[in-house]
Amino acid sequence: MLNKHYDNLFDVELDTTIKKTKTIEHQVHTVFNDTIFYVKSGGMESDRGWINNEELIDIYVEDQEVWHVTSNPIENPVHMQVDFNYRLFKSQIHSAQHLMCTIMNTDYHAKTIMFKTGEIESEIEMGFESLNREILNEIERKCNQHIREDVPIIIAYPTKEEALKNIWEDYGDDFDWDTQLRSVSIPGIDYDLCACIHVPSLRFIQGIKFLGYEKTTRGFKISFVAGTQLFDYIQKHYDVFHEASKSLAIAQLEINDSIQKLFQEKKELTSSLNDYKQKYFDYLAKDIASDPSTYIFKEFTDMDIKSFQQCCSTITNHYEKGIIFILKLDEKCHVVVSKNKALPLLANEVFKGIATTFELKGGGNPGISQGGGMYSNELVEHCKQLIVKMNED
Repeated sequence: MLNKHYDNLFDVELDTTIKKTKTIEHQVHTVFNDTIFYVKSGGMESDRGWINNEELIDIYVEDQEVWHVTSNPIENPVHMQVDFNYRLFKSQIHSAQHLMCTIMNTDYHAKTIMFKTGEIESEIEMGFESLNREILNEIERKCNQHIREDVPIIIAYPTKEEALKNIWEDYGDDFDWDTQLRSVSIPGIDYDLCACIHVPSLRFIQGIKFLGYEKTTRGFKISFVAGTQLFDYIQKHYDVFHEASKSLAIAQLEINDSIQKLFQEKKELTSSLNDYKQKYFDYLAKDIASDPSTYIFKEFTDMDIKSFQQCCSTITNHYEKGIIFILKLDEKCHVVVSKNKALPLLANEVFKGIATTFELKGGGNPGISQGGGMYSNELVEHCKQLIVKMNED
């Protein structure tokens, strides 16, 4: 369905009348005798806007009719108004896609595979055999040169014969040449069949910037921004850098050096912290190991699991002791059974017995076994009794 209102980017208001209406799940669906709203197709999203000041929630085609969805019923007379800023945003990007894809097709024989308009950045997938930043920079330069030249974008309704004189792309056997055709051309650059809304000339694109690229199974996916999206992208990133520079109390251009300095300082502080933690565990292990018993039970409540494990290892690595330690973590716990290599205890067998009785998950080896489960006073008492029996044996 070709709507000639789509030929003019600035055609954003229309007076019409109601043709039919229906209600589906508390929403009103209406067909009008005419519409100015673009319906999603050809990779371009639907227009946004208002009908008699009611927000247009959705728009779709069914049985060759365009249905408009609103929250409340619409009454005659009907006045439609398109959200021009959003229409301009998507039209800039779509026209930019025509321009850049043609240059990639012509200069590098890269077939257009996919394009996608995003809110923050957009994407195209092209059939490049190889791609690098130098090639992208050259394509970007050519695109922006054409934009500065302000080449017009011309909408026409050619016959099949007229279209075939200009089209080099194969539209396939399924293409319906008997329908009314609509062409979009950028003289000297591009000619294509397209039903989407376009800007009237390239200067309305304002500028194109390629952000990056990545290899795909079909070619390369390229991210870019154009027009209003380009300026929004710059503003968003500037705002982030501005807040970062305020937090760091430095100029924006010094942020990277400052971040590298912070990373280095963090690395040094982490190293110092680890040294102090190990000294603390050395003192703690010495104090715990002063217990004359060979096997020791102890319950902890003020450690994270990693520190708890470090504490257990420090004791059994440096002292001829065996341990059953419990770390209480709110309603759960972590249990470690460990022993010095000089002792005959099989830590995995002891842990297996505890785990089976109290439904703990975990495992290990004869030197150290550990796991977690629900905390209970019964678990604590059971472990205490095991230690008593191990010392008696």
